[in-house]
Amino acid sequence: MTIHFRRRLLAGAASLCLSLPVWAEPAKDLTDEVIVTGTKISGDFGEKSGIPLAKVPQSVQVLTAEELTDAGVRSVGDALRAVPSASVGNSRVARYQSFSLRVRGFQADQMRNGIRQRYYEDVDPSALSNVERIEVLKGPSAVLYGHSAIGGIISMVTKRPQENLAGSVSVLLGSDDQKLASFDITGALTDTLSARLTGEIERSGTFVDFQDMDRENVGLSVAWQPAESVSAHLVAEYIERRTLNNPGLPVIGTIQSNSVMPLRRGLFLGEPDVGYLDADAPLVQAWAEVDLGGGWTVTPRLQYQEFNTDFLQTRVRPILADNVTLTRNGRIGAEDDEYYIAQLDLSGTVATGAVTHKILGGYEFGAERSDFLQYNLTNVGNINVLRPDYTFDSVEPARTFAFASVGDADTHAVYFQDLIGLTDRFDVVLGARQSWIDYTSIFNGAVDKSSIDGFTWQVGATYRLTDAWSVYGGYNTGFDLENVLGSRSADGTPFDPEESNQKELGIRYAGDGVRFSAALFDIRRTNYLTTDPDNSDFQISNGEARVRGLELEGEVSVVDGWTLQAGAAFMDPEVIRSNDGDEGRLADTARFQATLNSRIALPVDGLELRLGGTHVGSRSLVNAGPKRLDAYTLVDAGLGYSIGAWDFDLTASNLLDKRYFTGTGTALAVYSGDPRQVALRGTVRF
Repeated sequence: MTIHFRRRLLAGAASLCLSLPVWAEPAKDLTDEVIVTGTKISGDFGEKSGIPLAKVPQSVQVLTAEELTDAGVRSVGDALRAVPSASVGNSRVARYQSFSLRVRGFQADQMRNGIRQRYYEDVDPSALSNVERIEVLKGPSAVLYGHSAIGGIISMVTKRPQENLAGSVSVLLGSDDQKLASFDITGALTDTLSARLTGEIERSGTFVDFQDMDRENVGLSVAWQPAESVSAHLVAEYIERRTLNNPGLPVIGTIQSNSVMPLRRGLFLGEPDVGYLDADAPLVQAWAEVDLGGGWTVTPRLQYQEFNTDFLQTRVRPILADNVTLTRNGRIGAEDDEYYIAQLDLSGTVATGAVTHKILGGYEFGAERSDFLQYNLTNVGNINVLRPDYTFDSVEPARTFAFASVGDADTHAVYFQDLIGLTDRFDVVLGARQSWIDYTSIFNGAVDKSSIDGFTWQVGATYRLTDAWSVYGGYNTGFDLENVLGSRSADGTPFDPEESNQKELGIRYAGDGVRFSAALFDIRRTNYLTTDPDNSDFQISNGEARVRGLELEGEVSVVDGWTLQAGAAFMDPEVIRSNDGDEGRLADTARFQATLNSRIALPVDGLELRLGGTHVGSRSLVNAGPKRLDAYTLVDAGLGYSIGAWDFDLTASNLLDKRYFTGTGTALAVYSGDPRQVALRGTVRF
């Protein structure tokens, strides 16, 4: 198997992390500007849009690095517990968490500094040490970001260099032998150059038998301003995770009785002696902002990213009639991908009478190069779920060739957006994007070429009723290529992209010590693939699903020293049209979800109590399926103490040790939610 330069990068990153006893929480004076009311964080959404958060005609929720640390967040899924309409998905012990993360019933994609990623988030969902904040944009928005998931955008904004020398070092110890160390240091190198270095290393067990979690990540950010009219930025990151390939647990014995006894949450039904999941990814982003004068700026952006993984995976298949003998199969393989994105944006402001136009236009080129090799395992034995006897304790895995796949995709796109200030209170957003995709697939030597194009657009408006109250509404569209590239209909023609749209009407309030928003929405996934009724060996693109709902979210300073954040989502999820016999309740989407978090300053200086709760209603395991994931309510607690340059945080998640399960996308298996987890973090700032 080809050895990539990532191994050399890993060695350097690991040496760096090990040479500094370290953590992820930034020093208190390293955070970006925080405003007291409104959207918490100043600036434009996603570091690219050019639209201030308060003027985005779509629901946006912001999670800061400090909030993530205080809540004891260990993965992106944990972070989304604060978002009322989000499905937080599987535990980080799962193979890839991102496929289970949903917003308003549909999968959400992750961006980094306003640029689309491909599978980067799947390497290590716990790699948050270089994240300054997470902005969750709810609903599709493909105009600036291209083909992406329907449920919304999870925008990761990385930490920026600061001029003053500062930093932090932290160590965490927790349940299941969790051991984590991180660092964050920043400062000016010259009068025009500043840098920031972050990193994290973890060597932990987990609540799952045999499954350890070994991970490293390191990030370098550089800001350079050689002239008043020019500023340049570089972000270089490397992440890696090594763990067991966890297949989950069978439905019978977890969410459905096996008439014997419930299965342990920590039961491992893969093959501990040979199973593995190793993944790594380097990422480099660079962009510059050049002031052309007259209010116009040109911004070139470049990104290079890899996704590399080696795996041996055992999969849960149907359980036999005795309800305890589980059938399994497996595969072994490797995937090595490279992704390139180049963008050129031109932005500026013009006035036509009393009306202002904040214009953004751009061109994007993207290239994806994917290489996937897989063998099927031929001798994976059945296993007794009550008394596991693993196959490969005594024999070697046997395999047979399955497939070799090479995929190349080249994308060209042009986009345009206009933020129109009709008055000092009334703003309108118009946008459009045209994309062209050329795709070549070589599957076991057979070559297939296709071309796809997609057009998306959006229109929205915000109106400020008073200094505190504003209303907004919008219509956004999107498209996704994930499930159609390389697929053909019965007559051999390629499919058009899946499409999505959202209608939303909302109101916001931002007053003294109070922030509140309410939104009515209707989000739809259309044109997705379902079985061809005239030829069941093929598919047609006529599927449609939708979620309608009301989402509430807000924060209030009850009294001095006591802050309360809460949210609720009422959703009606439904598969409207399908030839797969699954019309009815949309999978893994609760009709009701709620979140509540409180921070209370105690009478002792520097001491703070944190309490949180999350409720998720019952959900269908699969579309229109009879098996359901039970409702659950989680309670979290934390205690923070600051003295001088030291911070100490004691957190307990799932304090009542609630037993609950999450879906895997199939009717055969589920993942267990994390049991009670307690952790103590110590941080020193300098």
